[in-house]
Amino acid sequence: MRILIVNYEYPPVGGGAATAAEAIAKELVQLGHHACVLTGGFKGLPSHGAENGITVRRLPSFRRAIDRSGIWEMLSFLIVALVMGPRIIRKARIERCLVFFSLPCGPIALLARWVLGVPYVVTLRGGDVPGTEPSLNLIHRLLAPLRRAVLRNSISIVANSEGLQKMSETADPYPVRVIPNGVDTDLFKPPTRKEPAGALRVLFVGRFQPQKNLPYLFKQIAQLAKGTFELHLAGDGPQRERLERAARELGIADAVIWHGWLPRELMPRLYHSVDCLVNPSLYEGMPNVVLEAMACALPVIASNVPGNAALVLDGENGLLFDLRDNPAGFITALNRLRDVDLRRRMGESARERACKFSWENVAAQYVDLLSSVSTKMNDEKGTI
Repeated sequence: MRILIVNYEYPPVGGGAATAAEAIAKELVQLGHHACVLTGGFKGLPSHGAENGITVRRLPSFRRAIDRSGIWEMLSFLIVALVMGPRIIRKARIERCLVFFSLPCGPIALLARWVLGVPYVVTLRGGDVPGTEPSLNLIHRLLAPLRRAVLRNSISIVANSEGLQKMSETADPYPVRVIPNGVDTDLFKPPTRKEPAGALRVLFVGRFQPQKNLPYLFKQIAQLAKGTFELHLAGDGPQRERLERAARELGIADAVIWHGWLPRELMPRLYHSVDCLVNPSLYEGMPNVVLEAMACALPVIASNVPGNAALVLDGENGLLFDLRDNPAGFITALNRLRDVDLRRRMGESARERACKFSWENVAAQYVDLLSSVSTKMNDEKGTI
């Protein structure tokens, strides 16, 4: 099949959803399909080309930062894609479409179905599902008719965790199936050797934005005695200055190491250099960084929200804490992982669990869905 993946961000631009789109595209090629990607442009990146056997078309957009995109920047991609997309899809002879995010990308696939008869699957990633991010509630209510049109006219709706599945089915009256994220266990693997350190080395990876709940992390970790921890941060985002100021005010600036955004191929080395990963997010779909850390045999301390709980088995491969338990649950989890033997046992369990999540299996499941176009889908026109 000739399959188009639509996502407003694609590596080296973007976060977890971009990583997932690239991994699935690579596996589609390995499975014998022709994979194309329609995504937003970014300064210095070519507008058209082949990357790892994948045809990538980057459309003009107003995106200013490599790590994040605002609503108006997403909208700029959507508008350009609605104008240019049908011609690109027709020229590339696309047969199926896999669209990331019901909004902002879903309308592109919906238009392709109406105009060109191309069936599509929607993969939900978190922020596009009502209820995950309270600040988006008004936007979700206003755009509900468009979102539901996108969902209703799809072959299938996919969430990457059971928690996200339940939230979507609560918000919109359409069945959702679960296909979890995968992880490259050849790239992300345990270190050959790890030297213990006196201080507990804690790592956070991701965007510095409200969803990730980093001010909470800073306030709680500041409860620990000085000299007993290091907080490593890999990423960047709009909260960077606020966090730097908070580190100074809380007296932990000397214990915070800012790594910035790192190329993916350098991330295993960082995972190998620390003792645990922490993810205090307010919500998650299924976080790639948690899977990557687990594949590197790192125990994970994570907020007990659906996406994290789908991966972290409390007491086995990591520890979950309740965000409402302030700060006892989080501090207790950190202190438990000072036990080197416990970290080793949990790390081994984390690696074993991560190996069950394969991008090849993920891509194969999407291919099955994209191949299962019903007679009704073929014969009927999409309607709002």
